[in-house]
Amino acid sequence: MVAATKTSTQTNAVTKKKPAAKKLSVPTKKASVLAREAQAAKKRLLKLRADTKKAIEAAKREVAQATEAAKSAARYEKQVAKDKLAAKKAKVASAKKTTGKAAARKAASKKIAAGNKASTNAALKKAAVKGAPKKRAAEKKVVSTVATSGASA
Repeated sequence: MVAATKTSTQTNAVTKKKPAAKKLSVPTKKASVLAREAQAAKKRLLKLRADTKKAIEAAKREVAQATEAAKSAARYEKQVAKDKLAAKKAKVASAKKTTGKAAARKAASKKIAAGNKASTNAALKKAAVKGAPKKRAAEKKVVSTVATSGASA
């Protein structure tokens, strides 16, 4: 590598002269003032380093907060999607129940057309009980007493 630099240098008379001795520049300020300025420059450098460390730490905190917020938002959106799907399934299930009730009523009305009125009343009541959602015990008792009074009349 040293040989490469030697061959690339020019070989004219001007470059073969010895370099002139460096002249000492006369300082414009006293040594004590320059030393004080050097110390102040060091302090500024240290302060900059501390400030950059603080800025880096603050940026890291912001990144952590943003990441947590993004994760939280993703969890929320996922939960909303689950809730939507559950609502859709419930709607489909309730639609199936109503179609089941309609089919039971249709079958009961066919029996009415056949002329078997007593059995159709029972069939209608059974269809209503089967198609209706589950009721509490108190409501069931009221329904059963109404059904027995209707059958005797």
